[in-house]
Amino acid sequence: MRVNTLTQWRRGTNRWLCGVMMLLICGCSLRQTAVNAIGDALVDGGSVYASENDPELIREALPFGLKTFESLLEVSPRHQGLLLATAQGFAAYAFFLQMEADRLDSTNPDRSRELRGRIRNLYLRSREYSLRGLEIRHPGFTQQLHQDRTLSLRTMTKDDAPFLYWAGASLAGAISTATNDLALLVDLPLAGALVQRVLEIDEQFDHGTAHEFFISYEASRPGGSMQRAREHYRRALAISGGQRASVYLALAEAVAVKAQNPSEFRALLSAALSVDPEQNPQLRLVNTLARQRALWLQSRIDHLFLDVETRKENPG
Repeated sequence: MRVNTLTQWRRGTNRWLCGVMMLLICGCSLRQTAVNAIGDALVDGGSVYASENDPELIREALPFGLKTFESLLEVSPRHQGLLLATAQGFAAYAFFLQMEADRLDSTNPDRSRELRGRIRNLYLRSREYSLRGLEIRHPGFTQQLHQDRTLSLRTMTKDDAPFLYWAGASLAGAISTATNDLALLVDLPLAGALVQRVLEIDEQFDHGTAHEFFISYEASRPGGSMQRAREHYRRALAISGGQRASVYLALAEAVAVKAQNPSEFRALLSAALSVDPEQNPQLRLVNTLARQRALWLQSRIDHLFLDVETRKENPG
């Protein structure tokens, strides 16, 4: 019995030593495998963020989450899920700060300008991670994008839609916060082209969010069309089934304000506020944020429109 026990111990020890040696020899490979597994788990849990009803909790969690994603990408730089989650995360954090900067414009303009510098950089980081994802999927894509945009985008498929959308939307976000940066401004058509390709390959992507993008894009770009902005609004509304409150806000801020139409503005805010965040858990965070912004915009009507009282009495 004692001999058998000693033999078993030796065999067990040998197996353990072999395991340690394999870890030492293949450490990098095993570490990447572990990181990939962790990355898969984190990405699969992304719906936890989307279904959250406390935006401030998400805002506070994002910086730590983003640095965690970047640390994991150092080990596994080609992990598609991590690249997309990181791109989305930086864009989301930029949006949170953008809402804060908007509120500070009238009370603390210096702080608002400081925040907008950060916002620009966060959006650009989101764009870079999106382009990295596309480059891995299509080697040479980034270079070809600048040489022949039409040809490079023609090769994109439905699976590329998330990276295309966040590359375009983040670039447009950076441009919106740095209107004096000519180097960025010249890339506005590129932002539109990236999201346009999303419409072509997957119009339904994320409840029609590409159409929502074009509401603001058409209303604000040089040579843009208010009519096309409204067409995108109607299509975004149809695809989302009216369950995405931010669609109403996009038309309110981009078109109704520019047209100086406070009656339409109020109606759109009311429509946004009528969307119940609990109806669609996948859109709970987006709709909660939209409700918060709608309430803030209601308080800003006198600052956004001229002769509001006159237009109340004469809506035509």
